[in-house]
Amino acid sequence: MKRQNPFFKTLTSKTAVGCGLGLLVLIFLGLTLSYSFIKNSIDERFTQLLSLKSSQFLGLIPPLHLEQKFSEEQLHTLLEYSGYQEKKRGDDLLINEFIWETDSHGTIVELLRSESIYPGKILSRTRVFFTFKKEGSDLVLNDISLGENKESVETFELSPKRISSFYAGRLRTQTPVELSDIPVTMRHAVMAIEDINFLEHGGVSLRSTIRALYKDLRARRFVEGGSTITQQLMKNLFFSRQKALSRKMKEAIYAFVSESTHSKESILEAYLNEVYLGQWSTHEIHGVSEAARFYFNRSIFDISLSQSATLAAIIQAPNSHDPRRHPENTFKRRNLVLKKMFDANFILESEYEMAMTDPLGVTPGEKNLQETGYFMDLVLTQLPENIKNRLDTDALTVYTTLNPFLQIQASTILKNHLAKLKKDFASISKRSEKGVQLQSALISVDVTTGKVVALQGGSSYQKTQFNRVLQGRRQPGSLFKPFVFLAAFNKPDLNPPFTSLTELDGTPFEWTYEGGQSWKPRNYDKDSPEKMTAKEALEKSINIPTARLAQTVGLGPIIDVIQLAGIQSPLPKIPSISLGSVEVTPFELAESYVTLANLGKGHHLQSLINVVDSFGQTIYEPNNSEQERLPALPCFLTVQLLKGVLTQGTGRLALSSGLHLANMAGKTGTTNDYKDAWFVGFTPKLLTLIWVGYDEEEKVGLTGSAAALPMWIDFMKQSTPYLDEDDFKTP
Repeated sequence: MKRQNPFFKTLTSKTAVGCGLGLLVLIFLGLTLSYSFIKNSIDERFTQLLSLKSSQFLGLIPPLHLEQKFSEEQLHTLLEYSGYQEKKRGDDLLINEFIWETDSHGTIVELLRSESIYPGKILSRTRVFFTFKKEGSDLVLNDISLGENKESVETFELSPKRISSFYAGRLRTQTPVELSDIPVTMRHAVMAIEDINFLEHGGVSLRSTIRALYKDLRARRFVEGGSTITQQLMKNLFFSRQKALSRKMKEAIYAFVSESTHSKESILEAYLNEVYLGQWSTHEIHGVSEAARFYFNRSIFDISLSQSATLAAIIQAPNSHDPRRHPENTFKRRNLVLKKMFDANFILESEYEMAMTDPLGVTPGEKNLQETGYFMDLVLTQLPENIKNRLDTDALTVYTTLNPFLQIQASTILKNHLAKLKKDFASISKRSEKGVQLQSALISVDVTTGKVVALQGGSSYQKTQFNRVLQGRRQPGSLFKPFVFLAAFNKPDLNPPFTSLTELDGTPFEWTYEGGQSWKPRNYDKDSPEKMTAKEALEKSINIPTARLAQTVGLGPIIDVIQLAGIQSPLPKIPSISLGSVEVTPFELAESYVTLANLGKGHHLQSLINVVDSFGQTIYEPNNSEQERLPALPCFLTVQLLKGVLTQGTGRLALSSGLHLANMAGKTGTTNDYKDAWFVGFTPKLLTLIWVGYDEEEKVGLTGSAAALPMWIDFMKQSTPYLDEDDFKTP
C-alpha cells in the first residue's frame, strides 16, 4: 500500500480547516445578510402601517327637515340604515341609538348622534328629539329639538355614511390607529384568546408549537396553528395563508427577528391594525378600528367590553364567526373570550357576568351598503388623475353625491325584482338554470343638479363587475321617441304648427333615404288605429305615427335635439333612429332625460361634491354649472305628453301604485324582438332610469311596462321622503 506524502497530508489538513473556516464565514455572512434583509423588511412594513393613509369616500344622507314626510317603515329604515339601533324606553340611550314612542298625538323619536369628525365636516355629539304628526298613513316632521334645552331647529344632519375606502393603492378598508387609542379591553381580549403569553415569549411559544404539532400529527392534517400574535402578524404581512411547514418555519424566523428589534407595544399595535376581520362587498376589513365601525357603527374608542370580545372572537375564522351570518357561533366564542379574560384577571367578576349577558349588538348586515362598487366605478372615473395619485398618501376625504338610503333601496329592489321575474316567467327561469342570468341596471339622478344619488350596474358587484350603467351599450328603443316629438315642438316652420292634438297618420309606409335604401316601420300592436293625435301616439308608444312625424320633422333636427340633450354616442342619419335603433349607455340616456325633465337646462351627471385634504382644505370641486341646452317650452310640452304615459298610456300600471302621479312623467321602452326592456320616470326633483335585459344575445320577451316599470314604481315609493308635490313650471 502506497503511503501518502506527509506534505500533502498537511496541506489537505490545512485546506480542510480553511474550507471549514470559510464555510463558517459564509454561513455567518449569510445569516447576517438574511437577518439584515428580514429586519429591513419588517421595519419597512411597520413604517408603512402607520405612514400609509386611508382615504375615505362618503355618502351624505340629506338633512331631515320640517314638513318632510315618511311612512313609519321608511322612517325606521332610514334610521337603521343610518347606523342607529332602536332601544326600549327605560334603558340609557347610548350613541347611535334611538327610542321610538307613539301616542294619540303623534310620534316622538329621541336619538343620540355620535360625534363625527371628517375633514371639512364636523358634527358634534348631540341628543335630538323629532316630533311627527300623523297625516293619513304618513308621518310629517313637525318639530326638531336639540339637547336638554330642546332648542328648535329646522333641519338636522345625520352622520355621513362611508361608502368606500382607499388604502395601500387599492380599495381596501383599513385605517391604522395608535395603540393608545385602542381600548385596553380590546387589547386584553385579543391576547386572552389568541396569545395569553404574548408579553412573555420571544416571538414563538414553544409550548403552543409542541401542542399544535401533536394535534396535527394525530389528525394527520393541519388542525391547529400554535401561532403567537407575532407569528400571525408576520404571516399577515409577508406570507400567504397556505398551511405548509416551510411557511411556518419562515414565519417563526421573522417573528424572532421582529421581537428582537421591536417592542411588544409596537407589535401589538401593528397586529391590531392589520388583522383581517371580514369582508364588506369587495373590500377586505383590516384592523379593529374598521371592524368596530363595520359591525357596531361605532368608533373604536366607544366599543364596550363585550364588543371588544366579539371582535376578538371573529379573528380565528372571520367567515364562520361572522356575527351576522352565524350569530350562535360568534356568541359562543365571544363568551369563551370573556371567560379567558376573566381567568387571566383582565376583568373583574362583575364585569364578566354582565358582559356575558350582553347581546352581540351588531348592526344588521344589509345596512352596511354592500353594493357601492358600481357607483365607485363612476367616482374613480370622474376623479382627476392628480387626485387619484394622492389617495393613499394624503388621507383625502371624498364627498360623493350618493344618497346611502336610496342606494340601499336601489340594490335591494333590483335584486328582488330580478328574483320575481325569474320566478314568474318560465323562459327566464330555464335560461337561469343554464347559467344565462337576467340582469338589470338602475340610475337615479337629482334633476336640478345632475347629481347621481343611486347607481346599481347589475345584480351584484361581487359576482360581476361589468357596469351596465356605464359600459352597457344597448338600443334604447322607444325611449328615443320623446325626442322626435320635442324636435317637432321645436320646429316653428311646420305648417300647421305641431301641437299635442296634431293628427298623425298610423298607416304603414316605406321611408326611402340616402342611396336608395328603404325602411318600413312596424307597430307592436297590429290593431293600432290609422289616425290618432300626437298625444295618443306617444302615450301608447305607437311606432308608425312616430316614424311619420320623424319624416316630417327631418332626421337632422331630431339628431340635433338628441345630442344637445346629452347623448354622446355617434348617431347615424338613418330613419330607424327615431325608434331608438342606435346603441347608447343608460348613463347617456339618463343625462338626456335629465335635460328634458329640467326643461332644457342640462348637467353632466356628477358623482362628486368635493375632495378635502387632511387639513380640511378643498383641493378639488367639479365645475358642474347648469347649461342651457334646449328651449324650455318644447321640453315642457313634451313632458306634458309624458305625464299621460303614466295615467292612460303604456305606464298606466302606476295608477294603482299609490304614487302621487300629478307631477310625474315617464316613458316605457321596448326594443326589437323584446331584447331590452326600459322605463324612465321623473318628477321636477328626481329621475330614475331602469334597464332589464341579458348581457348575451337573448330576448327578455317582456315589454318595458312588464319588466322595468314595476321596479321603478317600488323605487319611487321608497324615494318619497326626497320628493315634493311641486309640478313642472310652465315656461
